[in-house]
Amino acid sequence: MASLRDLPDRLNELDDDSTIYAAPPWTSASAAVAVVEDSPEMHAALAAGMTYLLEVDLVYDVLEAWHEWRPGRTATSDDKCAAVIHYAEHDAYLEG
Repeated sequence: MASLRDLPDRLNELDDDSTIYAAPPWTSASAAVAVVEDSPEMHAALAAGMTYLLEVDLVYDVLEAWHEWRPGRTATSDDKCAAVIHYAEHDAYLEG
């Protein structure tokens, strides 16, 4: 199983229609999966105690905003994860 830190780096491997679920409290080390809604995998994630984090298409938007607000910087895996968690908790992009 992936950690939440790993998933933003693997967006191009994930189904654009999937949703990320992660084990609370959300940290970079949280177990996480990207699954299609109402699938057996989603129900398994919920049964394992994971909660809804964000849809994959929203993660793309979050990372795009991160880059736009930090011209010339390259996001680390931790930067990406922090931006995703911040958006999931505050419904707002992580300001630069």
